[in-house]
Parts: sequence; structure tokens; C-alpha cells
Amino acid sequence: MDVKLFSDLEGLRIAMAIEERGRDFYQQAFERATEDAHKDLFCLLKNEEIIHFETFTKIFAKVNENKEAASDEYLFDAETSRYLTVLADGHIFPTAENAEVKIAEVTTIPEILQMAIQAEKDSILFYDELASKSKFEDARRIFTTLKAEEQTHVVKLRKILDSLAS
Repeated sequence: MDVKLFSDLEGLRIAMAIEERGRDFYQQAFERATEDAHKDLFCLLKNEEIIHFETFTKIFAKVNENKEAASDEYLFDAETSRYLTVLADGHIFPTAENAEVKIAEVTTIPEILQMAIQAEKDSILFYDELASKSKFEDARRIFTTLKAEEQTHVVKLRKILDSLAS
């Protein structure tokens, strides 16, 4: 299997795509929600994904200015690259084409919340791996920060899910 080796730049590019898919997912979840509290949560999460995307875009531009970032010495090893590919391959949040279908497959808010919790957990794994392998301090710092934010998303989503069950 031929593997494309990752670098901080590739990780940032994929992270930007993940945040876009998260934004679209939460927008569609917002549109399906019937209770104001759920709409508020999905709107908040969508807005956080937008902020993450904007942050990644700025960091990507900064890292991309550093010509060394394109050097082979900044590539992650093949095993790490395979793992990141599996994590990022459209499974953290569904792609734009699949988001509407995925959300339509779940018919209740608890099912949407379960799907969102799993996506956030997957993003935590992805950002954790990127942070541990990053060669650039700015990229490492933002991946670590985003991992922590995604952890708070999991807690928020779980709290709402638990409140629906009681």
C-alpha cells in the first residue's frame, strides 16, 4: 500500500477540512433539532468549528511561509502517516456529500448526539497524534489546544445526552 507521508502542513490542511465538515454537520443537526436548548448547543458547536477553521487557516499560512515545512525532513514516518490517514479519511465528521444522508439516517436528537460524540472522540485522537508528531511549535500548540476543546465538546454533548435519558 502506497502511503502519502504526512507533515504538519498536511495535518493542518486535513484539520481544516475536518472543521468544515464539523460545521456542516452541526448546521444540519441544528436544522433538525426541535428544542431551543438543542438548537443552542448545535449552534455553539458549529460556531466553534468555524473558529477552529479560521485558526487553522492562519496557522497553515504561517507554517507554509516557512520553506523548510515542505522539506522531507518534516515528514512524519510511514506508520504515523497511515494511522492519520485512517483517522482522517472522512470518518471524524461525514463529508459534505454524506452529512445530510448520515443525519437523515438518525431520527432522534440522542442519535445525532451519539454520532457527534463519536466524531469528537475521533478528532481528539487525530489532534493528539498530530500534536505528538508536529515539528513546528505553533502547529503543536494549536493541535494540543484543539484536542482540549474537543474534549470539552464530548463532555457537553454527553451531558445533554444524559439529560435526555432522565
